[in-house]
Amino acid sequence: MARYALWYFKPLDGNYATFNTNIPVSELRRLGFDYVICLHATGRNGEYGQMPMSGYSYEDGYNDGKALANWLEETINSEIQYLVEIPVLVKDDKEQWEVFKSSGYTIKPPTRKLNYWIGWIEGVYTHTGSLQKGFYWNLEFPWQVIRGIINEGEISTVSDKISDLGQQFIWIPYGHEGINLEHTDIKTIAKYFTYIFVQPNYYQGKTEDFDEWSYLFNSFRQGHNLNNVFMEMECDNGVQSDGCFNNKSPEECIRRACEYVRYAKNYPHRAYYYGADIQNLQIMKQCCPGYLI
Repeated sequence: MARYALWYFKPLDGNYATFNTNIPVSELRRLGFDYVICLHATGRNGEYGQMPMSGYSYEDGYNDGKALANWLEETINSEIQYLVEIPVLVKDDKEQWEVFKSSGYTIKPPTRKLNYWIGWIEGVYTHTGSLQKGFYWNLEFPWQVIRGIINEGEISTVSDKISDLGQQFIWIPYGHEGINLEHTDIKTIAKYFTYIFVQPNYYQGKTEDFDEWSYLFNSFRQGHNLNNVFMEMECDNGVQSDGCFNNKSPEECIRRACEYVRYAKNYPHRAYYYGADIQNLQIMKQCCPGYLI
């Protein structure tokens, strides 16, 4: 079993910063994780800023990837194996998604393009050590090919490049209740990824009937022989005091997060979203036997 923790950092003033609640990374290793997936959080209303981007060329991607790689090598500091995000979009904000939807999916969020991504991969790979094991496609939108944000050939080329380096390639799209998985890109582009972890968003209240979701997910997975597709585990600061969706109590948030154990035990690999506070995982380990197994 491989376990992946989604480890968030902040893009800040053209550089990067950690969340104090998300270090030391060694704690994630102690909790039993095999890998961390390093990805950025922009914060509410973009308070942390956007991922730095020098331009669209291979050289721009290489230098931007190198800058993040150097920071991660110092920050991870030989603590645990890790994967690095590939920033797909030029920027990451809600407004462009609202424009995209209201335009009938014609005004697309601008992407960084293939030359940039190949440069980014080589910039990261060349400037990291042996603990860097792969890349994460940082675009959760499950219709990105269908809606024309990217094309399948770009994903294929990126996948081939990562495979040639002997590295993993991970994608974590959302696929909550109300989304027909058959109508997403998942079955079409799964072959380009080492693993895909689908987000049920049960913890966030976007899936109400987890039994039905699990049944449909398994039917979809088995019907298309998607042996590399699994399920994401979810919790956040709601298990402490913030309250998860609709201001649920911490007890209810814990209960909903514990529900994942019933279903995830059927899958050999897991990815975990936990906000940016390792204590959330510590609480779940205490309250839910099997949550981190």
